[in-house]
Parts: sequence; C-alpha cells; structure tokens
Amino acid sequence: MFDVSQGAKTLIEVRGLKMYFPIYAGVFRRHVGDVKAVDDVSFDIYEGETLGLVGESGCGKSTCGRAILRLYDITAGSITINGREIGKESQAGLRKLRPTMQMVFQDPQASLNPRMTLEGIIGEPLLEHTDMDRTQRRARVHELMDAVGLNRRFSNRYPHEFSGGQRQRIGIARALALNPKFIVCDEPIAALDVSIQAQVVNLLEDLQKQFGLTYLFISHDLSMVRHIADRVAVMYLGKVVELSARESLYNEPLHPYTKALLSAVPEPDPDLEAAERVILQGDVPSPANPPAGCNFCTRCPAVMEICHREDPAFREVLPGRFVACHHYNDMNVSNETADETGS
Repeated sequence: MFDVSQGAKTLIEVRGLKMYFPIYAGVFRRHVGDVKAVDDVSFDIYEGETLGLVGESGCGKSTCGRAILRLYDITAGSITINGREIGKESQAGLRKLRPTMQMVFQDPQASLNPRMTLEGIIGEPLLEHTDMDRTQRRARVHELMDAVGLNRRFSNRYPHEFSGGQRQRIGIARALALNPKFIVCDEPIAALDVSIQAQVVNLLEDLQKQFGLTYLFISHDLSMVRHIADRVAVMYLGKVVELSARESLYNEPLHPYTKALLSAVPEPDPDLEAAERVILQGDVPSPANPPAGCNFCTRCPAVMEICHREDPAFREVLPGRFVACHHYNDMNVSNETADETGS
C-alpha cells in the first residue's frame, strides 16, 4: 500500500484548473456562456501512487484527465508535471514531453486505428519519438506484448480480430511504449465484460510495480477504485468535493455527496447490515448554469442557508483529508478531531 506520509515526491501538481467550453448562439454566433466542465480543481499526485477520480457521469472526470495531459488548451490554472509547468506550454513544447505522460482511453475499439496492425499501433509512438530502426521497433513491440500478456504471433493482426479485453491490452502496451512516468487511465474497464475487468485492473497493478508508474485512475465503479487506488478524489459538477486516503474515505466519508455516492454501492454479503441509503432529490444542475454558492446545495440533504450564498473552500480539515463543505468550518473541524482522538 502506497504511503504518502513517507516523504513521497510530488509528480503531478494541479492548481486552480479550469476547463470551460464556450456556448455560442444567434446568427452572429455571440458568446453567451460557458459549460464549466472543470471548475477550479486542485490536487497533487505522488510518484508511484494511484489517485482514483470518481463521480457520476457528466461530472467532468474525463475532461479533467484530458486537460491535465493538455489534450485541451486549458482555460485557467497551472499543471506541473515532474517540476515543469505545462499549463501554457506550446504544442511544439508538449510534443517533447509526450513520452513522460500517456493515456489509456475508455473505448478500446474507438481508440485504435482499424487500418493498422497491432505492430503498427504499438510501434507508432516509437516511430514518432525515437530513432529506432524497424528491427529495433519490432523487438520493442514484442517486449511490450509480452508485458501485457499478448501473443507475439498476433502482431500482424488488426484490432477487429481481438476481443475487448485484448484491445484494451493493446492500448496499454501503446501507452507504455515510451516508458512514461504518468498514465491517465480514463475508465479503462467501463467498456469491458465484468469477467475481464479484474484481469485488466490486475495487469495495471502489476505494470505499476514493474515499471514504477503513477496513475490517475478515472472511474465511476467505486468498488474497483477501492481495489486499485491509494487515495480517492470525488468530483461533483466540475469540482473536487473531497480528497482522502482510500480507507478513510470509504469507512468515514465527510462530504454529503460522498456519503450518498457510497451508499449507492451494493453490498454483496446479505449477512452484513446495509448502510442507510441516501436518496438525492432532483437532478444534477447544468454545468452551463451551476447554482450560486455550493454546487451541491440544490440536492444536499444537509443544506444550510450559507450554502446558497457562498462557495465552500476546498481545504484540509483533518490530516490528509480535504473537503469542500460549510459543515467543516474551524469549529466543526476541531470537534471532529477531538472525537477521533477521543479527547
């Protein structure tokens, strides 16, 4: 288990990240608003750890992961990878950094070129970023196929000849081709059969140990995130509302949204008493028109008057635990700490 307290090095530093998509309307295509897909997100990812990023569909998880890799030109904020600020880096400068950071996409079918063979797909990063000749590239492709559990004899086959799990392994091999330090896994198991999901997650864990990788693991599967992540960040409507070590978050969630999210996870053991189910009322507001104050105030079962007026700050309320909620003001935090220490 990864331990942040043991002086781990910060590999990824995200501060005030915003990713807005403009809305145009009318004959003259006037700018009338923005879809605030990611709105003022800040967190760190330590070298060698897996940070899970969870939340319901449409909360901005995938956009956040893509923005961190600068697949989008961000609206505001800073992104530092291995000590280098890339938030405003040019595309030419980013090209030199691509070997450091890679991505495993959600849909293995859509992310692989159907006209290229497996050898061509995995070897394309080597062709673009290295001076290897064809023999060296083929040898490297075979090494990567061995690492992800694919038979070398399949190197001349096309993506449609593989199963969903095998296609995802191809995507993982491609991401590993340039020996990256950081990989964004954008719901890598969502499109796979349940029987295959555990194999892919175990493969990611084995590769992390073998190559010293750092992951941002994006998923809406809370059970799988609990299995693979060291720390977990919870997103709601473009904002991170809670960030904590895995067991702390799952055993004692602080934010009302996290409590509701975890209460929806089915308990497979009928002998265990099910946690009290939290049913949220209403629909998720539009990211183009979020509510005033706290984004969660329109659905929160513990809403207060201040929640409709002021956006709560995202702050550390207990050692290693960050939350954006007005219930955790200074007085409440001291009481919480006293309860936990038994004083």
